[in-house]
Amino acid sequence: MTTKERILQEAEKRFIDSGIANTLMKDIAAAININRRTLYRYFPTKDELAFEVEMIVMKQIQNYLSIEVEETENNTGFEKIEKYFDNVNFEDIKELMKFTAEFDRYFQNDYPTPQLEESFVQSLNPHNDLLYKYISEGIEDGSIRNDISADNLFHFISQNFFALFQRLVLREKHLKNEYCDQVDFQQLFKDILLSGIKNKS
Repeated sequence: MTTKERILQEAEKRFIDSGIANTLMKDIAAAININRRTLYRYFPTKDELAFEVEMIVMKQIQNYLSIEVEETENNTGFEKIEKYFDNVNFEDIKELMKFTAEFDRYFQNDYPTPQLEESFVQSLNPHNDLLYKYISEGIEDGSIRNDISADNLFHFISQNFFALFQRLVLREKHLKNEYCDQVDFQQLFKDILLSGIKNKS
């Protein structure tokens, strides 16, 4: 790996284990045997480093979720979304979701730099996401309700997906003792989502 890749890998690990606020740049540098001056040449601030890690993690999650659904001529957009969520296993992305939860808790103010803001926003463009494509197809072919725009449906689904699974990561040990031990949240999310977007007319 390059020095930059080693920095990003070590930072991700430490941000997840200790939290972004509690992670010191000197400890990241020491862990991969470089001096702080070298680290700061790549990442002038810890905030910039955390944003770079977040973009990598979000790309990994997007790549995982963007598994091409086997298509036939008769697949509707709704059926593609159904298969899309059949392919999602929460356990596969647990550590990635844990980092996004830590990132969202730490960053609630301005972006570190205008350049990072532009890169970050562009990395989240819904028009590059397969789920958005399937929603749009479903509205067009009549299998998905058309009283809500594809943009609004996509953002509602994706934001709720992250909110739910981030909470499951953070509260996993406790939820078992809080009357939730028999709840299959992943299946419920899928069932309620599909019921809500399906065109029933």
